[in-house]
This record gives sequence, structure tokens and C-alpha cells, in this order.
Amino acid sequence: MSKPFIFVSCGQHSESEKSLGRSIVKMVKTTAGMDAFFAEEVQDLNGLDSNILGALHDCAALITVMHPRGNIVRPDNSTHTRASVWIEQEIAIATYIQRVEKRELPVIAFIHASVGREGIRDLLHLNPIPFVHDTEVLAALPERLSAWKTLTAIGIHVQLRSGGLVQREGHWTRKLAVSLVNDSNERITTWNCSVRLPIGILSHWSMEYRFEVKSEDQRYRCFRLDESGHGPIPPHTTLLLIEFEYCAKCAAEHSRESPAIAGALVGESVVEAKVWIDKKEYSARRTIKELSEDAEARGVG
Repeated sequence: MSKPFIFVSCGQHSESEKSLGRSIVKMVKTTAGMDAFFAEEVQDLNGLDSNILGALHDCAALITVMHPRGNIVRPDNSTHTRASVWIEQEIAIATYIQRVEKRELPVIAFIHASVGREGIRDLLHLNPIPFVHDTEVLAALPERLSAWKTLTAIGIHVQLRSGGLVQREGHWTRKLAVSLVNDSNERITTWNCSVRLPIGILSHWSMEYRFEVKSEDQRYRCFRLDESGHGPIPPHTTLLLIEFEYCAKCAAEHSRESPAIAGALVGESVVEAKVWIDKKEYSARRTIKELSEDAEARGVG
């Protein structure tokens, strides 16, 4: 994922808990404008390795909801109500990320009023919000999510950005930069990249691109490149992989539709970039309209 996403750590013991998790995911998308990861029914070693651990490592923030899982009797005959073992483990992993990897990981925590403190959570300052009914979680979450709207993706991700408007031969053009952001603590030595662009946006120039390959879809032009000529990417740096100058007006003229319809179609056409590193895929997809809006929001056009 190149877009920042929030890891939702919520119980799945009952349908009501699963429903709460899905509601939190929906709220994350609508209120904070971010993606969310909620591992419904992923309770096996393969899922733990390829999904949960990877998502915890790459998430920009964590929402955790601790439901009761039953009582135990301690040696002193006192009783204690435990939370889900899975939730406790995910909190412990998040703690490792913050304390050992030295990476900030914002957390919003909710804890059922009956659940006690134990394990590594007893040493943390989570300041969890107590609740009795799941509706209380959904009522308290929006205000806290609003502070996360500015979170950015962490770890390794692909970045697509347009530059300001420049006039070329009577047409307003923009530069599209495809970059790889290495916001991890590891050095990247090998990678492969694929970029796919709507064919019309490059039709204004006869320029030949060194990395262009034959496209199986006539609506797109495709480009492939790797680390050759770029060298390793140090931790916490951004590498420009490839840059294009594109023209939305030419793309509209390339269409057989009326100007109004063609302009709308160009705006919704998709630019896509994928990068493969150590058997993992990182991707980014933006429409021409989204790229322009982002450039304007950054004050570059």
C-alpha cells in the first residue's frame, strides 16, 4: 500500500465484534480518509505471517478494541478478566515497533470496563477509553480520528505526484514523477518497477522512452525498469524512478468522444505504478484528476 492505512485490532469471537470491526473500518475511510486493515477470520500461521505481521509493520496507526474473554483465578484466589490473546499480542508487537524500531505509532485504544491489566500492557501508557457497549466505541472514535487525517504512509511505498503547469506548444502540461519512498530502517539494493499510463497523455510528443515495453492493452503505454543505474536506496530517502511530461488536452483530443465527455474521461483515467522488493509488491494508483488536485493542494499549480 502506498496510501497510509490504519490497523484495526478488534475481536472476532462473535458476529457483533466482527460487525464492530467492519464499522470501524468504514469510519476510518469516511472520517480520516485512509484505508484500514481488519483481518477477519485470519487465525492461522500463514495469515499471521503474510497478513497480520506485515500489516502491523507497515500501518501508520493502530486502533485496538479489547473485549472480555473470560475470568481466571489467581493464586491469591482473586479473579481477573482477560482480553483476547490475539489483541494482546498485536499490542505487544506495536510496542516492539515503537520501543525497538524507534518508530512513532499512534494508538487509539478501547477497553471493556470488565477487562483487567496484565502482561506487557500493564507496563504501557495506552490510556485506553473504557466502554461497556460497542456503540460507545463508535461514538467516541470520530473525534479522535480527525487528528489522524495528516498521517502519512510509513515504510516502503510508491509515490505518484504531478508538478506545476507548464505551457508547451500552446498546451498546458505537467510532469509526473514516479518515486520510491524508503521510510524504513533498511537499505534497498534490488527492485523492479512497472508503470502504466493512459496512452493519450503522452501522444503530444514523439519522444522515445528508454524503458518502454510493449503493452498488451492498447489503451496504455507501459514502462519497466530496475535498480540498474540507480544504485541502492538508503534508509529514509526518496528515489525518483522515472519522470514523464504529460498533456491532458492531448489525451482528450486523442479520444473519439465529444470534448466535454473526453475531458471527464481523461480526468478519471488511471496512472498505476508497481514496485517489487524482496517478493513484496508496493503499488500506487491515481487518476489524472487526483494528481492535479494534489498538485494544487501542494501549491504547485
